[in-house]
Amino acid sequence: MTLGPNMLPVLAACGLFGAVAGGVGTFVLARRRALLADVAGHASLPGVCVAFLLGEAIGVGGRAPWLLLAGATVSALLAAFCVPWLARLRGVGPDGALAVSLSFFFGLGAVLLSGVQSHASGAQGGLNHLLFGSAAAITRSDLHAVAILAAIVLAVVVALRKELAALAFDEHHARVLGLPVRALDATIMLCLVATVVAGMQIAGIVLVVAMLITPAATARLLPGSLLRVTTAASAIGAVASIGGVVISRRFEDIPTGSAMTLAAAASFILLLGGIRLVRGNGEVRS
Repeated sequence: MTLGPNMLPVLAACGLFGAVAGGVGTFVLARRRALLADVAGHASLPGVCVAFLLGEAIGVGGRAPWLLLAGATVSALLAAFCVPWLARLRGVGPDGALAVSLSFFFGLGAVLLSGVQSHASGAQGGLNHLLFGSAAAITRSDLHAVAILAAIVLAVVVALRKELAALAFDEHHARVLGLPVRALDATIMLCLVATVVAGMQIAGIVLVVAMLITPAATARLLPGSLLRVTTAASAIGAVASIGGVVISRRFEDIPTGSAMTLAAAASFILLLGGIRLVRGNGEVRS
């Protein structure tokens, strides 16, 4: 596969997204917020559609990256903050809150997407590519947006790594230490939403959660501290993302987002199989 100048922004954006997704996913998985990531991913669709229609109405263009990112961020945050509110309602519970929020926002997004496609410029909007990703269409402006979001998220995670680690290991102990548990949980949620928004065009709204959780789950199979697990998850996410680009470039019928998730899943299966094989050999020798 030859790498032209147009492929460099694609590889850079995908590598950055994979690294950030793996790192953030470690804390999301430790806090048992995996389904919340799924809600945030699906809930970004109506925000993207509304932003597109708004951009067309005011004449700035519906495909403006900053506008689509802003719309996705607002709707994903709204859905994420609706979950704990719904969970407090009698008879709903956490699982019901997640299901209601996901189904409502994604259903609303599907309806709005139909309206976008029937819009005068909707056929050129290409928003349906956001469902499963279209990394090949990434431009340098998209790379800049992903790089800014990645830098912000990484800066937050590095600055608060000790506090987030304490919260991930034991929430009650974190409270005893006087840490602001709710604020730290909100920080994880904001980092989660930022990562989802950054990966919309790369992995797609439907599959972005897989790139958040699978590298983190793979890294957790390895021994070591939370810092080592987070670093390993970032590396696995970056390699899987770049590998997905290579696979989709080689086999043009395979969407990039699907190839990324398959590469991440393959790393999990291979590592799990290797660990079981080593343990099995150790038991036989003993």
